[in-house]
Amino acid sequence: MEKITQRAKGLARCYGACAVGVATIETLEGGPPSTDLSYVLPGAKSAISFAVSLDQTHIESWFNKQSHESHFKDNIQANVIASGISLELANYLGQKGYRSIPLTANTAYREESKNGRYDEIPPISHRYLAVRSGVGFFGLSGNVLTKTEGAAII
Repeated sequence: MEKITQRAKGLARCYGACAVGVATIETLEGGPPSTDLSYVLPGAKSAISFAVSLDQTHIESWFNKQSHESHFKDNIQANVIASGISLELANYLGQKGYRSIPLTANTAYREESKNGRYDEIPPISHRYLAVRSGVGFFGLSGNVLTKTEGAAII
């Protein structure tokens, strides 16, 4: 299992992730309902979590109100890359005989709550998985930060 884990983590980095980790049902124990891996994949024992960096040169112009478009486009591109990494990893693991399901990086919500998708409850909390897998840590704002990229990640 260690070999496939290392290979999958290496692939995520190759595809564009700046940090990669693995959360298990043990490391997620006691977390909120959005850390229940079985909601997404019944019988799941672990999840690969990763971060994709944002181009920090676009962030300054966003805050200075010089250009919102460059950061907006960069954010969209990073989300698309993250979703693509998820798809590629799920495909790789499936080819190796492991049940896996890709998750989109953003805008996917559970339907079972009172207001359905409008409650914006994700199928799984990417933030909690990132922290419990060692990808990053929670900042005071609740955002996930990495040692190298700070909060400039997806």
